[in-house]
Amino acid sequence: MKTTGLSRREFLKASAAAAAAGAAGSFLLHGCARPETEVEPQRTDETLGGNRFSYCGICSANCAMMGHVAAGRLIQLRGNPDDQVGRGKLCVKGYSAIKDLYDPDRLKYPLMRTEPRKGPGIDPKWVKISWEEAFQKTAESFNAAIESHGPESIAFFSRGHDWMNRLRDAIGTPNHLMHHSTCFTTHTAVWRACLGMGNRPFMLDIARARYLLSFGWDMPSKAKNMSAQDYVSAISNGARSVVVDPRLTVTGTMADEWIPIKPGTDLAFMLAMIRIIINEELYDADFVNSRTYGLDRLQAEVQNYTPQWASEITGVDAEVITRIAREFGTTRPALIPNHKRDAGGPNYSNSWRAAYCMVILNSLVGAIDQPGGQIVPRRPSLKPFNAVFPPPDFPEPRSERIDGFEKHPIVGPTRRGDFSTVTDALLSGKPYPIKAALFRKHNVLAFPDATRFVEALKKIDFIAVCDVWPSEMVQMADVVFPEPYFLETSGFGDREYHEFYPQIALRQPVVPPLYDTKGYGGIISGIADAMGLGHIFEGVSSSTLWDEQLKAMGTSWQQLNDSPNGLWSDEQPFVPITEFDTPSGRIELYSTVFEQHGYDPVPLWQEKRESPSDRYPFYMLISRPAMHKMSSTQNNELMAQTYLENAAIMNRSMARQMGLEQGQEVYVESRAGQIKLKVQLEEGIRPDCVCIEHGFGHWSPSLTIAHQNGANEGDLIPHLSIEEMVALKDPGAGACMTDFCVSVRPA
Repeated sequence: MKTTGLSRREFLKASAAAAAAGAAGSFLLHGCARPETEVEPQRTDETLGGNRFSYCGICSANCAMMGHVAAGRLIQLRGNPDDQVGRGKLCVKGYSAIKDLYDPDRLKYPLMRTEPRKGPGIDPKWVKISWEEAFQKTAESFNAAIESHGPESIAFFSRGHDWMNRLRDAIGTPNHLMHHSTCFTTHTAVWRACLGMGNRPFMLDIARARYLLSFGWDMPSKAKNMSAQDYVSAISNGARSVVVDPRLTVTGTMADEWIPIKPGTDLAFMLAMIRIIINEELYDADFVNSRTYGLDRLQAEVQNYTPQWASEITGVDAEVITRIAREFGTTRPALIPNHKRDAGGPNYSNSWRAAYCMVILNSLVGAIDQPGGQIVPRRPSLKPFNAVFPPPDFPEPRSERIDGFEKHPIVGPTRRGDFSTVTDALLSGKPYPIKAALFRKHNVLAFPDATRFVEALKKIDFIAVCDVWPSEMVQMADVVFPEPYFLETSGFGDREYHEFYPQIALRQPVVPPLYDTKGYGGIISGIADAMGLGHIFEGVSSSTLWDEQLKAMGTSWQQLNDSPNGLWSDEQPFVPITEFDTPSGRIELYSTVFEQHGYDPVPLWQEKRESPSDRYPFYMLISRPAMHKMSSTQNNELMAQTYLENAAIMNRSMARQMGLEQGQEVYVESRAGQIKLKVQLEEGIRPDCVCIEHGFGHWSPSLTIAHQNGANEGDLIPHLSIEEMVALKDPGAGACMTDFCVSVRPA
């Protein structure tokens, strides 16, 4: 299928703007009364009233918010107008957080399993226990595992956390795993190698861009607050938007042009663009000559990547590729926005190369740390935890990791781990068995080949889980530690997602804790103390940490709490970065770091892993709806009313040829497994694609709203062995989340 690009600027523009931007005002929930069957929340003598400051904990944008409390009950959430991220608005998920807070299904006290069998359909037969019993049971299990199989037999599945990191290091295990291999690790590898920056080093100055070229970037459709606002602003101010995506998303409906590219071929499109922009000298010569390294060597390597060559691979006419390259190269400021699971995210075996092309193209047009481009956030200098509380000398872990993550030298030092390869390691017990594990907010539904991962969890003798809700991972636990919801907690956070100058937002408890919960730091220190490791947290407290960090910034916890807007800001003029932490001190278009570690120093063409076949004729796409955050919000009553279940989204004409009708139940099958769900018919998706939105298929019966709605597309995602992952030569160790094909048949 060849495409010449479709002009869509007026199509659904008004409705898309409303959906993308979210509500503009505040959101009241007067009808938030608890059902009669709900356990009565704990009350304190203190009754909070009036407005309280916080920032959202649903996604990592952390939009600042204000909560209005009446008679001790939260009735309204509003965005903080002085916040650089949210600018007075919240997305639909943020407004609905009141329903999460008062969800009667929340975990209310520590639990212990009494049924040894585990898995879907098995009642854990929970018993309520004290915090002391929960700590003691966990400590005994951890210590027994260490004594019988060594410290490496303990695994932590959790985002990085200062308290947890210290317990991990005190135990001496190398096994700390996070979700990044399914999220943005391919971008991380490129940023580390080519820019000398890691994690999420950029924010996007979309509002000031004049030309936006999106390869699978779809944050407005997902209601990422600042991206949605800025995208609407840019379009309204006359910016040209071109969306390259196999499916017409909300982002695409607002664009001037939608190009339905063949999935997994964005790399070819971008390589041809690079060749045109360099050969025709359309690049920003001043920026390239002063800030980049390796242009001549890059130019020599891309000469075979003609528009005609790319057209045969992508299904996009060569004339369209040429025109887009010239438009992008001659319009200033131009930007290829990128974030997590776009074409450069860990979707295909060639995605890291696409991520590399994004850096190159943005560099060629001078869009790195320049207005209208990708901006390095001007974050406050927060004193690190270990600088405030120097740790004891811990021995280095003596064993290799179970997931083979250290075999990837560029991202290996981040210790984030690989969700794709861990299943094989757990099932085989190689290189050694995991006997005990602690999970925090990493649900079963997030893992590739999720059904097989559940079987792998059964190989672990003891599992402790920290969570707010009774998720599927909780159903696999032996001990459950309930955490408070973010609206019940204290702290502060910076504005990483949109920070032109240093700014931090205050988090106050909008209401007192409703149940018998503890924060993650308190849980970790309780486990450590019960293990006989209490000394590692001697003198450590959140209040001391915050005081020291804020003092170094010229303020204090008291001053922040007394702030009239719940924010601390250090407004400074914007000065672009001129040096980068790379061997050349520049942005490396020819990466000496990749070359040193045996990877291609420029993003040469590579096919993705799988293509359609007679058995599996459809490409697989995975998206995320605006109303939900991964698998964590499906039990929200309000969000369930707007988006209860996912579907197999197919091209209407193709589905009709197959005899399928809207809402009909179908089986979607891959080489990893099959799921059953309804079909949803659309015009705006390629006929050779099926798209399923993530976060559904909950099998925990304790999630009374989310239970058994839709299906988990993770059951379709093939896992990778360590050997397969290494053979892909992906420096980011991406999980290839959509690099497979599927079949569809009537149920």
